This record gives sequence, structure tokens and C-alpha cells, in this order.
Amino acid sequence: MKKIISAVTFLLVAFGFTANVNAAVVTSVSTSNERVIVVFKNKADKNVVSKARGNVRREYKNANVLSASVPTTAIKDLKDDPNVLAVEQDIIVKTNSQTVDWGVNKIQAQTAWSSSYTGKGVKIGIVDTGIANHEDLSVAGGAAFTSYTTSYLDDNGHGTHVAGIIGAKNNGYGIVGVANEASLYAIKVLGNDGAGYLSDIIAGIDWCITNKMDIINLSLGSSVPSTALQQEVDKAYNQGILVVAAAGNDGTSDGATDAVDYPAKYSSVIAVAAIDSNNKRPSFSSTGNTVEVAAPGVNVLSTYLNNKYVSMSGTSMAAPFVTGDLALLKQANPGLSPNQLRAKLNENVIDLGTSGKDSWYGYGLIQAPKGQTSTVTQPASTIATNTQPVASQPVTTQPSKLETRTVVSTNKTYYLAGDIIYIKSKVTDTSGKAIQGATLKFSITSPKGVVTVYKGMTDRYGEVFFGILTYRITGKGTYKVLAETTYSSYITSSSNTAFQIY
Repeated sequence: MKKIISAVTFLLVAFGFTANVNAAVVTSVSTSNERVIVVFKNKADKNVVSKARGNVRREYKNANVLSASVPTTAIKDLKDDPNVLAVEQDIIVKTNSQTVDWGVNKIQAQTAWSSSYTGKGVKIGIVDTGIANHEDLSVAGGAAFTSYTTSYLDDNGHGTHVAGIIGAKNNGYGIVGVANEASLYAIKVLGNDGAGYLSDIIAGIDWCITNKMDIINLSLGSSVPSTALQQEVDKAYNQGILVVAAAGNDGTSDGATDAVDYPAKYSSVIAVAAIDSNNKRPSFSSTGNTVEVAAPGVNVLSTYLNNKYVSMSGTSMAAPFVTGDLALLKQANPGLSPNQLRAKLNENVIDLGTSGKDSWYGYGLIQAPKGQTSTVTQPASTIATNTQPVASQPVTTQPSKLETRTVVSTNKTYYLAGDIIYIKSKVTDTSGKAIQGATLKFSITSPKGVVTVYKGMTDRYGEVFFGILTYRITGKGTYKVLAETTYSSYITSSSNTAFQIY
């Protein structure tokens, strides 16, 4: 178990299947030296840290800030220095990470694709846990700012999931991202346990400024403000970079609290709330007058580690929809400034809730740039809720319908809350030959009788495979899984299984 060392949390804004995330509980650790972030009024001065008998850990190109390790007894003297604006604790975070094609439909991304708006030429910095190698993703570059590796490859899964929502390729299988031809950059600031220092996050944003990203996605947040972080996101915005952040998962059922996290709460950042497939705010989505727009954030399917796909929920998932939409807007309107693009984002919405801007949905549900409808390659193995089945193939004249065989299984029969449940189904004909392109409907019934539906299409191996991430407050008991196959002129077949969560 890792030491938990801060009374302040800075967390990935995501949560698991049917459950809210509980923030990590943290306490202070007494050490002779402390990691701090020193914010200077003017130019950063390493001599100030040296006089305090400290060591500089990191310098920043675009902010008057130093990350340092200093004796606890010297912090007061450091704060009293006339050139020092603030001395902040270098926060460490630890959180558990958390689908779906319905979100792409919900924001009308296909209408933009039909006009060839795919985000091509737009550089997006994803400041997160990195991005894993995945057949549905292309990574243009990146950097790592964690202490244990120089690789930006994801070893947690959260960043890969965010990347897929933004830019998964339109390649005929898996999922399709909103801006599927945008250039994705992996900026790894959080480790394999979802933990990382605030100074590393600032360093990641700093890298984005230096390397001239067009958009920065921050699916993370803190309930505590930071002068250093605010300076960095302000600098990015003033340099012409659009900054998008998750509003947070600290909402209440009545939505009456001002619970938007930082940096989303800063005026230079676009704060994104979540909606479900019925255009309703899930109770976890943070509310407040700085919420700017809303986007899909419940049961969103996206890319994951080991070439897999999993469903996640949270404002962490909503933010990348906005990032992808901004990439489409930028490609469609290359002459507009960041301020103008932001205004266009806020204008092109479906107003939800109270008329006009409100604290639940901001200006409303984002909508992609409009275009003429055309056929877009559909993913072959997307699992989606509330999506329409793939159109049937023409019926051939046969004396009788052919039969399919459906088998569904889970990788285990029981799970602990917090595990990933992997569900696999295979469809064959009566000779055992795999059937590609069959539509599978999965109905998962909880112990309380609540049914969640996913849909997908079999790949060339006749298979659909997906994962569901749970949390410790996911309902315990027996879950029933029913898989039903429909395919052209074939007779419908089905299979069922069950699993338990303890």
C-alpha cells in the first residue's frame, strides 16, 4: 500500500460501473524535507530555494514557478521572501480509474465527418496517465514527467480511454473517436496507480505550451485552488491554446452545490459537465456557475490497455468529447481565434435544464459542426447503449432460414468490487464457422432487477469482447447476462450466463 501524504486530493475525474468514485483519503506525512511548488512574483530565482537550503527539482519554461524540496523549517522563510508569491504543497494523488458510441451520435459528430471535418491537422495534448499502444489509436508523440519512467506509454488505462474518445481511428472496427484524424500527444504525468504530483501536471501543461499544442485535455481536478496551476493554464490560454477540463465528480443529487474542481473552475479553462443518454445530469456531475458545457459521460466505451475496450463514466469521459468537438470546429474554422472558437462551441449546443446558461449544463449539450449526411465506416466491435442495430443484409431466397449458435461467457464466475468484468460472446453457424457482422445485444440484469443493455457487432472471428469496470460501492450479488444474436436471414439465437460480485 502506498503512503498517502496529502490532505488535498487531485484526482482523475472518473468513476466505475453504476457507481460514484470515492476520493482517496489522505493525511500529512512528517518529513525533514517537503516537496513544494514555489510561485514567484517575477522571474523564478533558484537562489531563493538555495538560501532556504532546498534543492530545485524542476524548472518551467512558461511559468514563474520552481518545483523544489526544502526543509520543513525553512518554508516560513521561503514564504517571507519578497519575490515569492506563494509556496504550495506539491500534492500527490491516488485514485482508481474507471461507453460509448452513443456519445458520438449524441453530439452529431457524423455530420461533421460527412463534411470531411475529422480534426486533421489539430494537435491535442492529453495530460493524463499516458496512452498505450492500441490498434485503434495513433500517437504523434509525447513526453513523460513521472519519476519512474521516461516512456509516455499508459500503464493505468485512464489516459488511453480518454484518447479513444477524442481520436480513435475510423478504421472499421473498435470505436470511432470524435476527431478521428487529429494528432494525439501523450503527456504522462500520472503513474500506474493513477497517482502523480501537481508539479508534474504543471510540467505536462508547460510541455504543451512549448510544443504548441492547439488543445489541452485535462481529465483531472482538485477541490483546492493552486496559484501555480492557474498561472500555467492562463499562460496556455494566452498563448492561443484551448484548455478543456472535467468539472468533477463531486455533485449532489439536488445539484445545489458549487462543486466544480480546479483547474476547470478557472476562467481560462472550459469546464465540462456530464450527461447520460437521456440528456439528464447524473448525480455525480459537479455543478456550479463555472460549468460551461455538457457532454456524454455515462457508460462511455473507449480504448483501454492490451488492445481492449471498457466502459467508464465520469466527467473525465465528458471532457474529451468537448476536446474532440473543438478540434472539428478548429478544422472547420481555421481563421478563428481561440476566443472565437470557444464562443462558437458555446453557441452550437442543445439547451438543457433551465433556459440559457445554468449551473448544471452550462450553455448546454455540445453539437459538432453541421454537414450533409453521408455513410461513415462503422466500428465492427463497438459495444453501445441506446444505438440502433446494423441494417440487415438483403434476404436471399432460401427454403428455410439458417441457424446461428451463440455462446456468452465471462472470464471468471465471481469478482470483487473494483475488478474488471470481461464478457465475451462468439457467434458461429451450425458448422462452427465464425460469423462476422452479426448484431449482438447484451442485457445485464443487476441483483435489483435493473437491466443495462449493450450492443455490438461481431468481428472476423465472430466475437464481441468488452469489459465493465466496477467499484467497491457497485451493487453486490448475482448479475445475469443474456446475449441475443440477429444476423440477416438467420434464425435468432441466444445464450446466457451469470456472475457474482462480492
